[in-house]
Amino acid sequence: MSGNDPIERLAVELADLKAQIARNTAETLRSIAAIAKMRGDRLTRAEVCERLGIHRNTLATYIKERGFPTPCRDGKWLLAEVIEWEAGR
Repeated sequence: MSGNDPIERLAVELADLKAQIARNTAETLRSIAAIAKMRGDRLTRAEVCERLGIHRNTLATYIKERGFPTPCRDGKWLLAEVIEWEAGR
């Protein structure tokens, strides 16, 4: 890399922008999670699956293999925990 190549410079700038977007997205999700935690918002299994765009059987796999949070005693998930998991992906 010569450093003077415009394509190389654009590639570096694009990589920097992607990293910045990822950081901003994670920060935004954490802020939303903090609000959801204060409110105590909960999601049903159907709502979790819809949010993630997955089937209910996939949700069980996520819980077993990907460290997805488990539901509370009432069978619902804390929205804050779901958002925090999403931010960590």
